[in-house]
Amino acid sequence: MRNFVLPLILSLLCAEAIAQEAATDTTLTLKESIVSASVRPNAYGTGSITIPAGMLKDTPALLGDPDLIKTLQLLPGIQAASEGLSGMIVRGGGPDENLILLDGVEVYGQGHILGLFSPFQSEAVGEAVIHKGAFPARLGGRASSVLEIHSAQPAASSGSVGIGPLSDKADFQGRSARRNISYSVSGRGTHTLLMDGVFRAFKMPANFHFHDLHARASKLINHNNTLSVSYFSSKDNLYYKEDGSKTDISWGSSMGSASWRKGWNQSLSSDFILAYSGYSTGMGYRAAGMKRESLRTGLDDLIAKTDFRADGIRGHTLRFGAETIRHIFTPESETTRENKGKTIIKGLESAVYIEDEYHPDIWLTISSGLRMTLFRSGGALRLTPEPRISVTASLPSKINTMLSWSRVSQNLHQLSSPAAALPVDLIVPVTDKISPVLSDQISIGLGYHGIRSLEISAEAYWKMSRNVLEYKDDILFIYDFEEWEDEVAAGLGRSVGIEFLLRKTSGKTKGWLGYTLSKNERRFQDAAISGGEWFPWRHDSRHKISAVLNESLGNGWDTGATWTYSSGGAVSVPQPDGSIPRRGNLRLPPSHRLDLGVNHHKERRKGEAVWGFGVYNAYNRKNPNIVLSVQGDEEDSPDPVKTISFLPIIPSVSYTRVF
Repeated sequence: MRNFVLPLILSLLCAEAIAQEAATDTTLTLKESIVSASVRPNAYGTGSITIPAGMLKDTPALLGDPDLIKTLQLLPGIQAASEGLSGMIVRGGGPDENLILLDGVEVYGQGHILGLFSPFQSEAVGEAVIHKGAFPARLGGRASSVLEIHSAQPAASSGSVGIGPLSDKADFQGRSARRNISYSVSGRGTHTLLMDGVFRAFKMPANFHFHDLHARASKLINHNNTLSVSYFSSKDNLYYKEDGSKTDISWGSSMGSASWRKGWNQSLSSDFILAYSGYSTGMGYRAAGMKRESLRTGLDDLIAKTDFRADGIRGHTLRFGAETIRHIFTPESETTRENKGKTIIKGLESAVYIEDEYHPDIWLTISSGLRMTLFRSGGALRLTPEPRISVTASLPSKINTMLSWSRVSQNLHQLSSPAAALPVDLIVPVTDKISPVLSDQISIGLGYHGIRSLEISAEAYWKMSRNVLEYKDDILFIYDFEEWEDEVAAGLGRSVGIEFLLRKTSGKTKGWLGYTLSKNERRFQDAAISGGEWFPWRHDSRHKISAVLNESLGNGWDTGATWTYSSGGAVSVPQPDGSIPRRGNLRLPPSHRLDLGVNHHKERRKGEAVWGFGVYNAYNRKNPNIVLSVQGDEEDSPDPVKTISFLPIIPSVSYTRVF
């Protein structure tokens, strides 16, 4: 308990001092109000972009279901971990280096159908903010990016139900002015019967289904106090039967939180959060006439957070607070072997922070912060300082310049097998042998908004990361967790890139054009991988282009189109003897795709009806969704790898009734 109380006491003492300081300041400062229906770049500093709910619904998506993560993949500096899947690679960082916060609480998970869809239903999302650069000091725990997802806040009672090719969904929102209560409930699930029919049509003895549930309720007690509760659940199940044997695979995440927002006076406010968040994967197998064997891995977090904000103190806006997370790792649990019980590892991650946004002049903003992170697990005790600073200047002729530097750390590692597409990743903590990931990033940006409804921005970055993990050259998967530290190597990662973005933010025609030029490399100096030399990382895609167009046609019709291009990543192909002398020794062909969508809105007596028509991968490009090595398996094959494309041209139609 003292681990939770000490950071809270420190924050309360600081809050009292700030409140006294604010009380002596007689200057009245009005908070800025921003009303926008488009992307707002750099609202939080370099590398930060806000995604409003309307942008999600206007972007064409696979099977007509808008997807937050895939929309983010269309922005410069962000790419898919694999073509067509929902994992994110942000400025050269790994998929596990992205922190996803839902109403301030971390949510784990890979997405549905091995990453084909993200678990966040578009109707439940009010706004999202992605931080790629020097994100604020109150945000930490990951080395590459932070995605803040804010639940939709209903202004009135409404609802919708929708039917699509793969899943059904429903959303209900309401507000009671008399009782000062607002709520929202969103759910989505697959057509189990349809999936069963698809598997039978392809003569596959399998079935699959997933579901999402997202609920939030808030109670305004009085002008200064608001209580909120949130719940999130997402789960996938895959079943396979063959020759009397049965295999089942499941993975999913869940989150529950309670928060209290308190206004102390006109200048000081605070948020308190208590929460649980967890993630688990499981694989079970039973052969004919044999006893079932299973493997389970997971992570459970108990979270306490407090955040204070003080405004109007001589040009400063201060934020400070603390958080404590109790991690409970179950990296391996063989439930049927008598000689091996459940493996449990506990870790404690605590942090205190302070950040300041200072406006010495109307054209200049200086944002600085310091986060101190303490992590304890087993015999490991790590204290890591994380300073950040960002300077933004609004120059004449409506030109903005930005410069930032940040240092961030990550105390959790995700170990993923390069040879498996199944969700069997292990999430493990730092130890006395394995150090946390440390990442330093410098960013410089330039923006111009002198043309009405048109914005142009460019940003360059350089990032160096230490203690990134990879499996050693002869390791594909860890079968005995007790020896995992000996099966991985820690090294360096460096990324450099330039990002360009041109946006049309209002009018009947909206959209953007983005381009990224980047280079991502890794090096393991102990010669455990590639002889200790720099090599291109598997997510090193040198060029990326994305074009998004939305057009309002009138009479209830609107249309959208998305085209993406990404140069091929680097893969590691073994020699005939099975060795890999150098990682990244083969480049894949480029991936590109055109998605189209048309919507028709028809007013009804109550609400409206929306028909959606779409085509995913309109010209049927066979992009490499999965890459397999065939060295030694297919002697007559002219190519050392085999690419599998399972996302051809896919038409879709959906119906949504809004009331």
